[in-house]
Amino acid sequence: MASEEQKMMVAQHCPGYNAIRGSFEATVGAQNSESCNNCRYFRNDKCQKHIFDDVLTSLDQT
Repeated sequence: MASEEQKMMVAQHCPGYNAIRGSFEATVGAQNSESCNNCRYFRNDKCQKHIFDDVLTSLDQT
């Protein structure tokens, strides 16, 4: 299972990230911050676009 920090880092670099809330609302407070938890395609702790692992791996190589 991914950590909260990993979900935030992936969301910041993910080409498929689509916030559930508007950009202003998504930047106010940690609960609404840019994170996979706040992405339309992240359900049941899994990326429905199946790109989470690829984005996380690309971050590890930079």
